[in-house]
Amino acid sequence: MTSDNMAPARRNRASAKQASMADVARQAGVSMITVSRMLRQPDLVTAETRRRIEEAMAEVGYVPNLVAGGLAATRTQVVAAIVPYIQHGVFADAVQGLSDALSPSKYCVLLGNTAESSEGEEAIVRTLLGHRPAGLVIQGANHSPATRQLLRKAQIPVVEMGTLPDEPIDCCVGYSNRQAAIAMTERLIAGGRRRIGFVGADPSQNDRHAQRLDGYRVALEAAGLDFDPRLVVRARFGIAQGREALAHLIAVEPKLDGLFCASDLWAAGAVYECTRRGIAVPDAIAIAGFNDQELAAEMVPSLTTIRVRRHEIGFVAGNLILARIEGSESGHKRIDVGFELIARESA
Repeated sequence: MTSDNMAPARRNRASAKQASMADVARQAGVSMITVSRMLRQPDLVTAETRRRIEEAMAEVGYVPNLVAGGLAATRTQVVAAIVPYIQHGVFADAVQGLSDALSPSKYCVLLGNTAESSEGEEAIVRTLLGHRPAGLVIQGANHSPATRQLLRKAQIPVVEMGTLPDEPIDCCVGYSNRQAAIAMTERLIAGGRRRIGFVGADPSQNDRHAQRLDGYRVALEAAGLDFDPRLVVRARFGIAQGREALAHLIAVEPKLDGLFCASDLWAAGAVYECTRRGIAVPDAIAIAGFNDQELAAEMVPSLTTIRVRRHEIGFVAGNLILARIEGSESGHKRIDVGFELIARESA
């Protein structure tokens, strides 16, 4: 595990004052009654006044308090967690780790689901901040400018998990997706594979998969192999989508002899499609996944993949939140828990 020390002068986000309705009124040049009316019954306020108040809210980072009609304390015993998909086991493991870290201190987790949408993420961030959480944990670092501003102005501890951005909003805990992808692609190349496909999510919406795609490209070019955009497939998460990706790639490149899937679900689907077509894995096509989910070890052939310490990531994120709530400035800004390449039968 490696880490970078926090700057000693970094202010204590947990104890900083959150923006209030009075701050909004002052910034917009209106009364608090007008701000309250706009929030409760916007149709009773002129369009120009709404515009000024909305701009003021964005400027000061104000989010309406949804707890007990605004009468509750400004900080609750709740930590918000935002993930792309609730049903995806990868994120469930991290949330479990987060909960395991928080529960002994009597904090609970309030969960939000973005469906891998930057617009959806912004809306959920606004909603969850309205419940005045004591801290917030969010998967990835691919946020819209508006979301980034909301999180920076929230005046609570924020942990981005599953990635290691150069400039995290507050703290981050994860691993190098790029280096993991380089390691797996190098393994496929070392096994004699030369026409290697890649399956991943939309890199514009998923920073982790963008880094995995970059690592795949870097490893190919380092080995003197051409990066062929035709061999890159963007897909929604799912086993069926892995089957479809394999079928597409074989149609595009009949000499396909390797496939790196940025999720075990896609890799499983690709293996199943090879079985259906009578294509030997790994003799004809070597297939590798990412995340080391439970099915990876149980498949036939078993799946070569990248093991991610998902529970540990969530657990460390929870402890970071608790440390910041307690006013500790001795924590770390970036915590790298590393990854492990698990070699099995498929590649």
